[in-house]
Amino acid sequence: MNARPFRCNSLAALLAALATLSVAPAQSNGDAYIAKIPSAGMTSSVTLSTSGATGAPGQTVEIPFNLSITGTAAPTAFQIDLSFDPGKLNFASARVGAQLTSAGKGLSSSVISSGDVRLSTTGTSAAGISNGLVAYASFTLTPQFVAGSAPVTLVNCISGALGGPLATGCTAGTITAFTCDINGDSVINILDVQSMINQALGVIAAVDDLNHDGVVNVADVQKEINAALGLGCPY
Repeated sequence: MNARPFRCNSLAALLAALATLSVAPAQSNGDAYIAKIPSAGMTSSVTLSTSGATGAPGQTVEIPFNLSITGTAAPTAFQIDLSFDPGKLNFASARVGAQLTSAGKGLSSSVISSGDVRLSTTGTSAAGISNGLVAYASFTLTPQFVAGSAPVTLVNCISGALGGPLATGCTAGTITAFTCDINGDSVINILDVQSMINQALGVIAAVDDLNHDGVVNVADVQKEINAALGLGCPY
C-alpha cells in the first residue's frame, strides 16, 4: 500500500493529523490498520449536586444529592464534603439514595468540623452507580436562623471507576428559613398580618409564600392570622 507521507512540526499538529484518519479494513496482507484518535473535543464528567430545601427554625429538613454522568463509565464510588454555616445549620444524619441501593453500596458520614461533613460510599460491590438520587443529608435549622438562606456547598468532590479517578464537579444547594415572623421583630402579631396582606395585594414584594403554592394570596394571609392568634406557624 502506498501511503502519503506527511510532516508534522509539533505534537499538536501530529495529533490533529492523526485525528482525521479512520480505521480501514485490510485489502491485502501488506496493508495495515490505521487507528483513529478520539476527538479532543469529547467531554466526560461526573457531577454531584443538591437542590436544597426550606424549613422553620428548629426544624430538621432533608436535602437530596443527585449524580449526573456524561460521556464516561459510571463511577463505582464517590466522596463529597458538605460545607455550611454552623450558626444556621446543624448536621443531623445522612442516608443512601435509590441509586446507591441499586448498586449494592452503603453511605458513611463523618464530621470533619462543626461546619464540614464528609459523605463517602461504602461496600465492596464493583457495580457502577447510575444517574439519579444517590444520597440524602438532614440538617436542623438553629433557633437563630429565622430568615434568609444558608448555602450547603459541595467541595472536594471525588469519584472513581475501575479504570481510575473521574473528573468530578460539584453544585451547591440552599436551605431557606421559613417563619411567620414576617418583619423579624421576634413576635408574631398584627404587624406581620398587615405585612402579609400588603404582599397579597401587591403593595410590597410578595416573598413570604407560607403554603409554598407559588403565590402569596388569601391562603397565606389566613396562615399568618392563625399564627398571630397563637395557633402555630405550620410548615
